[in-house]
Amino acid sequence: MPTENNALYRLSTTDEYHRQDLKSLGWELTVCNSLHPVDSPIRKVLKKNAPYGELLYDFLGAHISVARIARVLEIGGGYGYLMKDLLKMNPGFRASMLDISPPLLKKQEEALTGNDAVYYLNNALEMEEIFYKGFQLVIFNENLGDFPTLADVDPVILDDNTARSDEIAVMVRRFFTMYDLEKPSSRFNLNIGAMQMLEKVCGVGVPYIFIGEHSCEWKMPPDIKAYFDSSATGNPRRIRLKGHDEYTIKFSYLQAIADRLGYRTRRGPFADYIVPEMNDHLRWVLSSRGLYSDSEEIICQFIGDLYEYEYLILTRQ
Repeated sequence: MPTENNALYRLSTTDEYHRQDLKSLGWELTVCNSLHPVDSPIRKVLKKNAPYGELLYDFLGAHISVARIARVLEIGGGYGYLMKDLLKMNPGFRASMLDISPPLLKKQEEALTGNDAVYYLNNALEMEEIFYKGFQLVIFNENLGDFPTLADVDPVILDDNTARSDEIAVMVRRFFTMYDLEKPSSRFNLNIGAMQMLEKVCGVGVPYIFIGEHSCEWKMPPDIKAYFDSSATGNPRRIRLKGHDEYTIKFSYLQAIADRLGYRTRRGPFADYIVPEMNDHLRWVLSSRGLYSDSEEIICQFIGDLYEYEYLILTRQ
């Protein structure tokens, strides 16, 4: 991707971090990883005590023909826990893992030992489109926030007469024009890498695509919102992490791209498939804000994440 134009935007990437600096995800607790331990206190507050991949597989099965899927690609598979669960639920899957991080790809190989899987070490954005064409299901789970983001973008970039020789500016205008995206009136952040990635995969007609990530447009039902103070701004938020920044995702833009490229979309919060058991005990934990124990603090954070994280299921029409 071309270099940043400081007057119009700042380009934020995690490529170098994932390729050279990342050693472990131990300090970055994803929703998927949170549900991996059998004795996790989080599992005890769910209607179904199960790992992430099992819950997701059951949910996907209610909306797409998972039994007819063979070739599955997961991009940015973390420790491999999700794919391990999926292969347990459906041994007929032929799994492929694509990751930019050498240590994480190694972790995935260890997690999937004994399974028929293929591993690719590369940047997903740099792969040729034809690579994606043979897959029936492509999964982006909790990773699109790591893709390149344009930060502090001046809305003047949307003017056709601005920075005509800047490849990124030209690309931004193409996305807004082609997909009729709502134009911000003040400085904004733009998930340009996530948008490029989705356009690439949709462009070759992959039948099914799953996306799950931290959203900047999330909504909570009133009975849950009462326990939390935060609110969504609609603008991708910078999340400062060890050695890199991630950004929350503007799902309405991804949905518009998918719609334009011929996909039916289903969108909602993670709580649609990771369903909390809203009993008196959980309400008490939430009302206490998790102040009385580490496990209760973790539960509060997790319940909030179930609504701040959204998914998209894309089905080729």
